[in-house]
Amino acid sequence: MAADSLPDSTPLAMPVPQATIMARKHPPVGNCTALQDAYLAAGWPRGYGIDTIKQIDSRVKQRMVLKNDVGLDVWTPLSAAILSGKRPSGDCDDMSVTTAQFAICAGMPADRLGLLITTSPKGGRGELHMLAFYQDPTDRVWVFGDTFGRPRALSRVGQDLLFFTHMDHVTKWFSLRGRDGAPLTSDIPGATSAIPELPDAPVYGSCAGSWSDASN
Repeated sequence: MAADSLPDSTPLAMPVPQATIMARKHPPVGNCTALQDAYLAAGWPRGYGIDTIKQIDSRVKQRMVLKNDVGLDVWTPLSAAILSGKRPSGDCDDMSVTTAQFAICAGMPADRLGLLITTSPKGGRGELHMLAFYQDPTDRVWVFGDTFGRPRALSRVGQDLLFFTHMDHVTKWFSLRGRDGAPLTSDIPGATSAIPELPDAPVYGSCAGSWSDASN
């Protein structure tokens, strides 16, 4: 069970430009106020737990087109577009934010849901990856909204865990610590002040991934 819990974090919140810009440009993602009626009308799942998360994950993957950002890394919640019947394009951060917000619409508390940044599953230098996570009532952590895999327990994530936030305070990010107490991100330049910028022209597939084998 310990492997399915997040490591200790640094005590001070760190600025993340992508999250700050998202919060400024889009309605709050930590609630479902503007989406609830459309969510219910569309017959999306309600409830708690991994079964509800699996349903949300599958539906979002069926309704998104996989595409990396070109240029600067931008986080875009796609919840409203999907509920309106559109099929928007996005990458790992867009999917993570969208699935986590839909989990809030399903009835899960925002402070038990969050976003997790890891090293790239493809091992690219300077590339990062994002997943959504849910901490269940037993405090076990599950990941979902992953463009590289299905919803699963945190212990089944193979890459290093670097940063996290909760959906009720999405602009407050924290670095995760290793067993020796040092930040896991200590070897990444500027990790204590901001998430490193992704390359100006991200390598295709570095964040978008592939869910051809991940549908439920």
